[in-house]
Amino acid sequence: MAVSRLEVLAEFGYSKDPFKSFRMETADSLRLKRLLNMAIESRAMVSIVASWGFGKTSALEIAFREKDAHIVRLITPDKERVVVSDIEKALILGLSNESCKRTKEVRARQIRRILGEASREKPIVLILEEAHRMHGQTLRALKTFREMEWMGQSPLFTVVMIGQYDPMRKKYVDEVRLRSDTVFMKGLTDSEVREYIRNTVGKSFEPDAIEAVSRLTGTRNYLDLQEIILALMSKALELGQKTVSALEVFDVYGGGFKEVMKRVNISLGELAAETGISKTTLSLVTNEKQGTLTDDTYHDTRRAITDVLRRKGLA
Repeated sequence: MAVSRLEVLAEFGYSKDPFKSFRMETADSLRLKRLLNMAIESRAMVSIVASWGFGKTSALEIAFREKDAHIVRLITPDKERVVVSDIEKALILGLSNESCKRTKEVRARQIRRILGEASREKPIVLILEEAHRMHGQTLRALKTFREMEWMGQSPLFTVVMIGQYDPMRKKYVDEVRLRSDTVFMKGLTDSEVREYIRNTVGKSFEPDAIEAVSRLTGTRNYLDLQEIILALMSKALELGQKTVSALEVFDVYGGGFKEVMKRVNISLGELAAETGISKTTLSLVTNEKQGTLTDDTYHDTRRAITDVLRRKGLA
C-alpha cells in the first residue's frame, strides 16, 4: 500500500508540509520581474507560459511584491466562458466602490473613467489566469478594449495572461499576437533544485543525495521535484532510515547498487575486502534480495556498502 504524502513527512518528524510555505527567488522569477516591470511601464500585453508546477503564480507574487500597482484578478472558475463584460466588471469592482452599470454604453463610459482616474494614481495590471482556456474572440475583444483612451492616454492598463500554453496560439488572434509578448518559463536550475531541497527537507537528505537529485531529469518544476523527493523519503523509510542518501537516489532512479558499482568501478570481491562482509551476503543485498538474511543484517550490510560507495564517490 502506498504511503501518503503527509504520512511520509510525519514519519520524518515534520509537523506541517514544508513545501507549502517556502518561496524562493529563481532565475525565472528574476527574469519575470524585469520583463513585467517593462510591461507595466509600457502598458503592454504579455503571456506567461509554463506547464503545471513551474511556479507561475509564485513567480508573479515575487515580481509584484515590490511593485506599487493596482492588481486586478479575474475570479471566474469557468475561463472558457469569460467574455469582455466579465473583464469590465472585474476592473470596475477591483478599482472602485461602484456597481456596474447595466447598459453597454453607460458601462463603457463608466469603465473608461474609472480606468483613467486609477491609472493616473498608479499602474493598473489585469491578471488573467488559465488564459489558455479563454476563447479567441474574448482575446480579440480584449485588444479593442485596451484601446480605450482617457485624456490622451492609451492603453490604460497592462494585461498579464498566465497559461499552460500560449493563448496566442488560438485561431483568429493574429492581430493580438502581434501586439503582445510571450514569455516561456525555463524551470529550476540544478543549483535551485539544491537550494529548494535544503530549505524544505534538507535535514532529511544527506549532501550527496541532494547533489544526486539535482542531476536527475524531471526536476525542473516544483511538483515533479516534490514527487521525486517524497518517493526517495518513502524508500528510506522502507529501509528503516531517517535520512536519504545518494544510494536511494540511484536505487529509485538510477539502477540500484549494481549501477553504482559500475559507476565507481568496484567489484563484489573488492567490496567484500572493504567491508569484511561475505560475497554471498553482499550478492544478496546488491541484487535487492533479502533471502535468509535478518532485517538487521540486511540493513547493516546496506549501510556498509553505502559507506564504501560514498568514499568511492558515488554521487
